[in-house]
Amino acid sequence: MTQSASTAEIIAVARAYEPERYLAATLAAEPERTALIALTAFAADLCRITETATEPLLGEIRLQWWRDSLDTIQSGGRIGAPLADALGDVIVSQRLPVPLLIAMTEARAFDLYDDPMADTAALDGYLAKTEALPFELALRILGVPAGDASALARPAGRAFGMTRLLARLPVSLARGHVPVPLAVQHVTLEVMLAGTATPAVRDMIATMSTDISTTLATLRPQIAALSKTQRVAMLPLAMITPYLKVIGAPQRNPLRDIADLAPLTRVWRSGWAHLTGRI
Repeated sequence: MTQSASTAEIIAVARAYEPERYLAATLAAEPERTALIALTAFAADLCRITETATEPLLGEIRLQWWRDSLDTIQSGGRIGAPLADALGDVIVSQRLPVPLLIAMTEARAFDLYDDPMADTAALDGYLAKTEALPFELALRILGVPAGDASALARPAGRAFGMTRLLARLPVSLARGHVPVPLAVQHVTLEVMLAGTATPAVRDMIATMSTDISTTLATLRPQIAALSKTQRVAMLPLAMITPYLKVIGAPQRNPLRDIADLAPLTRVWRSGWAHLTGRI
């Protein structure tokens, strides 16, 4: 495979499964742009594994392949797969901690099974690994100290991750997977899987949306304090408000209708946020 073909493959995975993070990465300068795209493609491939696996064992095998590959990379080896080797180059050049990347793969195993999210603490732990760690690693690539990156990434990952869970809830439910905690929401598993948008379901969506908006509001001053270069890592958050408008549309069934944004909307929101610094 030629280098150009390898690059095209990496970009295609990133764009398909992590479009918001991919668009943000393209607005970074080199060499950080290449590093961010490889990191995004890794996160995207984990999403692809859980969305396309026809049975849990097949998904587990692929996730284990990534864990084994990361162990090899950490030992200085090469994998011979374009994305894994591109990620390996980033790990070396940016001194990224491999245990954080392994944690991302381990957390994605939850998506392969039908077990509902146990409670809010379980949801927060899941989002901390699947959604916050990509923000943290992107911030570190762009020069934010590790401690500051972690503190900023955790609420960012929670807000962005909850938005994505709500937007793609119909996809999860179609697979028999309920990724939100129901015990505190007064919504039954049977109602969720039946796809019935009861008042309790809509109240649950509204409560989660308010939580997301509140978190985003608290993040804005912290994001504004970053340099323009560093804010690139946070640009995916610019999609939260338009997503929430679609998610909360009264004519929409949040359990049946996927919430999505037009590609041009994503491009415009990313560009505007990058230009103005307003997320």
